[in-house]
This record gives sequence, structure tokens and C-alpha cells, in this order.
Amino acid sequence: MTQEEQDAILGRTLRAYKEAKSKFGALKARTKEISTTAHDLASALDTHPSQILVTEGPVGTLRLVNASYVYRAEDAERLSLDTIQRHVAEYTEIEHQVEELRQMLLEQGHELKE
Repeated sequence: MTQEEQDAILGRTLRAYKEAKSKFGALKARTKEISTTAHDLASALDTHPSQILVTEGPVGTLRLVNASYVYRAEDAERLSLDTIQRHVAEYTEIEHQVEELRQMLLEQGHELKE
């Protein structure tokens, strides 16, 4: 294999690694959203369950409501078993991709800045 071919492979691997890292970062942000929603709902259930407002309407219309937590339709979707299962599967897949690409780059002698 020529040096040019090796450089091309390294370039493609680096691009794939950067793309996978970017996707992984986005998934981490979505994980944080799910975690925050679950934490906020759990906290409201623990402290003031009678002050939880369940609504399918937009939150902007509820400014005058005295509620410890507003549980919206989007929260139900975010915390659904199906959504969490899909997210975990995608997260696991991207996490493995990042690691495999990282190993390939290291094997090619490329130093990574984490």
C-alpha cells in the first residue's frame, strides 16, 4: 500500500471518528434531557404530587397556574419505554463506533486529543 493510500485511509477514518464523536455528543445531550425530565418529575412526585399539572396543551398558556411541575405530552414521549430503548440502543451503537474508530486511529499511529 502506498503512502498516499495510507493517508487516504487515515483521512477517512479521522472523518468518521469526528462524525461519530459529534453524534455521540448530541446523544449525550439527549440523555441529559431525559435524565432531567425524569429527575424533575420524580422530585415533584416525592415532594408535592398534588401540585403536578398534567397537560397536553402548550406550557405558555399555563403561566398563572401554581404547580410544582407541569407534566406535558412531550415529557410522556421523552420518558416512554420505547423512546428510552431506542435511545439506549443508538447510544450503545455510537459509543462502540467511537471506540472502534479510536482504536483504528491509534493502531495507525495517530495520536488523539480527547
